[in-house]
Amino acid sequence: MRHRLVCVATMVAIAFSAAAVFAADYSFEVVAPSGANPPGPDGFFGLGATVSQDTIGATDLLHSMKYDVGVGGFVGARTEIVPPTLNNPPGVTDVMFDITIPATYADTFANMGVTIFGHALNPGGPGTFGNQVQFLNEYPIAGKAPGTYLNQKINLGTSVGPYRPGESFNQIFGPVDPNDLTVASAFQFYINKNVLTPITVYIDNVRFVSVPEPATLGLVGMGAVVLGAIGRRRRG
Repeated sequence: MRHRLVCVATMVAIAFSAAAVFAADYSFEVVAPSGANPPGPDGFFGLGATVSQDTIGATDLLHSMKYDVGVGGFVGARTEIVPPTLNNPPGVTDVMFDITIPATYADTFANMGVTIFGHALNPGGPGTFGNQVQFLNEYPIAGKAPGTYLNQKINLGTSVGPYRPGESFNQIFGPVDPNDLTVASAFQFYINKNVLTPITVYIDNVRFVSVPEPATLGLVGMGAVVLGAIGRRRRG
């Protein structure tokens, strides 16, 4: 009985941990400046694009971020307001978000990805600021039907550089190696698309999460099966 209670407590702790990890980090309710940049929702400002607070596509509280891109082929929406979850590796494997696509993209190629900037300030390190880490995984927008897509994901498993290509977010950001980035200084959603063809999307409920490996999920599921079997056996 004691072992069973311990297993139950462990599974409950895992469930509560997952719920805490998935709390919203950007919900776009507050318009504020980030650094010396103009005010925007949660400090986001456009680089070759226009970002603004909106209500269309709001899935967490009342507001979303409208991300409006004109003729540019590679643009960004960036903020220097960085939540604590992005400065607490290891454990961040993915960026999750809800996205509303008001109209099917009128061309062949439009992807959204993630860039994170950080300072390398560990003792013995280079002492550099604003190092750029762009990640390989991108979210395809072109071809999607109009609608709101919940719990979409961009994986942070592989950097394409320019800082430490081939490594994951959790390898690059941390307190261990002198070259680790110790502070995440800015976060960016970029859109890479066909030049001249505009696109507008609405983003909300952005979360920096730790998605369990399939093996971990399997172990949790196995534990539930075992507990069920024990319960049936004792009742029998």
